[in-house]
Amino acid sequence: MRASVFDVIKIAISPGLLPLTVSLGLMLVFWLVCLVGAFDFDFIGFSGDHGGFDSGDGGGLADGSTRWLLRFVNADLVPVPAVLSFLLLYEWAAVMMANYLRRPVEGWGEQVAIYGLGLLPALLLTKLTTRMMRPMFFALRGIEGEAKPVIGRIGRVRSGTCDESSGQVEVDDPESPLLINARVPAGAAALVRGTKVTIESFDAAKGVYLVQSHSQTP
Repeated sequence: MRASVFDVIKIAISPGLLPLTVSLGLMLVFWLVCLVGAFDFDFIGFSGDHGGFDSGDGGGLADGSTRWLLRFVNADLVPVPAVLSFLLLYEWAAVMMANYLRRPVEGWGEQVAIYGLGLLPALLLTKLTTRMMRPMFFALRGIEGEAKPVIGRIGRVRSGTCDESSGQVEVDDPESPLLINARVPAGAAALVRGTKVTIESFDAAKGVYLVQSHSQTP
């Protein structure tokens, strides 16, 4: 059973697929605008002070689940608009395929179920795609060059807590404060907001800085 171009277009603009198709079109326009703007990606999260997805504020179940999901799809490094673009594309493809194989889809209840089931392969494919892109975004962010200036400097915990899994530290700078993703070493106690810390080293594999309480620094 082969689908013609007409069949694909018909399914894409059907009521059940139209929201995803329109969203995909808007996302395409967004990236075209980025390309026309000479790849100026600063506004979509390359600089540390715009990240904001690793703050550790709150600590509730929903907050922890959100941070886990962002790390799962590599949104701690790959800009969120890029992650959402892949997620939307794969979700659209999964729902398209299901609608083609299940024609006709009976009612909105079944369509909603297809949307939900399509999220699983979409998330997995997004994770694989962004994982392959991590080295490129490491290079674009210039992490290796940014690691040296802050190591050994003093900062303060900006997030609610800084522990082994999440946290942000603000480092004073003559031009503007630097906000970096930070962790404490394995086995160390979590640090609360406002704690004065020393930036000890940089974990290139995870793209985070390791810090410890300034009072414990030799």
